[in-house]
Amino acid sequence: MDYEEFFSLTERPFKSTLEAKFFYRSYLFEELTDLLTTQELPSALVLKGPEGAGKSTLLKRLPQATKTTTRMAPILNPSSQLGDILREALNFLGLGQKCPPSVREESMIGIFQNAVNEFMAEGLNVVLAIDDAQNLDLETTSDLLALATLEPDWIGRFCLLLAGPAENWPNRPIAGQVAEIAVPPLDMAQTIAYVLHRLRAAGATKHIFTAEALTSLQTYSNGLPSMMNVLAEKSLMTAWAAGKSLINQNHVIQAKGSLDNPLKIDVAAAKKASAGSRRERGRISNRSWLFILSAVLLVGSFAWLLWPDAPSSDLEPVQAEVVEDTPPPPGPDVTPAAPAGSSPLGLPTVPPALVKLPHTNMALVADLGQPMARLWQGGLRSPGLKAEIALPDFKEPGLYLVGRPRSSYPIIFQYPPAQDIPRAASEKLWTQVESMLPQDVLPLIVADGPTLAKKVDPKTLTRLNDLVRQWTESQRQKNSDEMASLYADTFSFYEPGRRPLSISRRNFRLALESETVSAGEVGLTISEPIILLDPRDHGRAWTVFNLKYDSKLRHDTGLRTLIFQKSPSQDEWRIVAELWLKKESLNN
Repeated sequence: MDYEEFFSLTERPFKSTLEAKFFYRSYLFEELTDLLTTQELPSALVLKGPEGAGKSTLLKRLPQATKTTTRMAPILNPSSQLGDILREALNFLGLGQKCPPSVREESMIGIFQNAVNEFMAEGLNVVLAIDDAQNLDLETTSDLLALATLEPDWIGRFCLLLAGPAENWPNRPIAGQVAEIAVPPLDMAQTIAYVLHRLRAAGATKHIFTAEALTSLQTYSNGLPSMMNVLAEKSLMTAWAAGKSLINQNHVIQAKGSLDNPLKIDVAAAKKASAGSRRERGRISNRSWLFILSAVLLVGSFAWLLWPDAPSSDLEPVQAEVVEDTPPPPGPDVTPAAPAGSSPLGLPTVPPALVKLPHTNMALVADLGQPMARLWQGGLRSPGLKAEIALPDFKEPGLYLVGRPRSSYPIIFQYPPAQDIPRAASEKLWTQVESMLPQDVLPLIVADGPTLAKKVDPKTLTRLNDLVRQWTESQRQKNSDEMASLYADTFSFYEPGRRPLSISRRNFRLALESETVSAGEVGLTISEPIILLDPRDHGRAWTVFNLKYDSKLRHDTGLRTLIFQKSPSQDEWRIVAELWLKKESLNN
């Protein structure tokens, strides 16, 4: 029994998530929404608060809350270049086709001006919001402030929102019409409202925290929601491990102590969770389960190969700096993507098989009936077309993963494995796209036009996202039964340079059970997954992501691809294969 079931919850109440039901609509959020929708906008708005107070969360939620009157583009991990900031803003606003990578910074300003004027002609205001604005250099900050007052018609209708720390920022005066709003820590009343809101959103129907426990949460977290979430989560686990259904002050104190001693809570929980299976584990020799663990254990983890900057949480959008103002080398093989409607391939539309492409990440889609393939890049709202590329000789339809060459051969993977893998074609392809990629592997979908246009069940994304979350959480909580339940009766494990392994679900579960006692607390952070459907079979899906794992037993980094197969008779997906790429294997 996991702690959600123990406390009669439907899901984790203090997880990091953008789900609307978990968002606490504070008075400050309502004040900002009112300011940006019903009042004349200041040319500049400074949002100041300590780290962890929720400034980034506000910026993520405001675009939806203000959409009836305002178009807002939040830049959560700003580049130091003005052109890159404006390009990211246009991508978020759904106008990525107006700014292909060949466009220089000088032209980007004019493109952004035109876009703002078009929105204003439709009666909409525009807000450009920059998070962590204290990291911008003086020149970029000055350029942004100048842009906010560039045109007289923008006064009152365009706002530059700069979010930064509470103290010693901005370190220089900002001229013009400026408003400043503080984002303070939560007081005691707000803490109670925040915690109760999160619990209700997770299905709670009764009080779980005592009044003293809530007071300790507010004190130890300093009223910062990000730390409050961590402490509340650990408090739940502490009480669960002790078999207590009501969380008191001592549980919060123990949770606070566990931040300095990570093994303090989960060793007890792991022993309790695994007590019923010790007899069966005893029949496995140390040599056999260690062999299984070293080969396939999913709690081995992986760092930022697709997404260069590690996210703060596995459910937060990944923000990776991508230098896009350098165009690809001239030549017949690579063409910057033209605006929609004038592309050599016709009006660009995102293929349904490209189910999810996180922000800044790229995937290549090739129509076997066309001479050029399309390189798509994830935006904050939807993918945009980045370039069109002459595709080398990929004759067979399917789903491929192509990577940077290792030693004398490139990484190329296909499932089920093909007899004739196009290694030469993949190596040629990599040389064409390498200079444009922010990542070390490139997913490739190859199919004919009708297959690429085939519609996808809208529930597919939700289901696969849930499965990846469940896969991650079962590792964190060392829940071997739940982990094993995600796999087919027998699954395959692939690693470059080694023979594939065929592993039974039973042996895998027993290895996981044995590992839980010695691992201690598991530190696990994953990036948002790329999710793709095999064009030959929409009942087969790939989820490609990076993961960083730390425990008492191991510290691993790399890239994981989980391949799910949907049961033809039931609406169930199971993992039938995995690809594991160590970080070192992707380094030249």
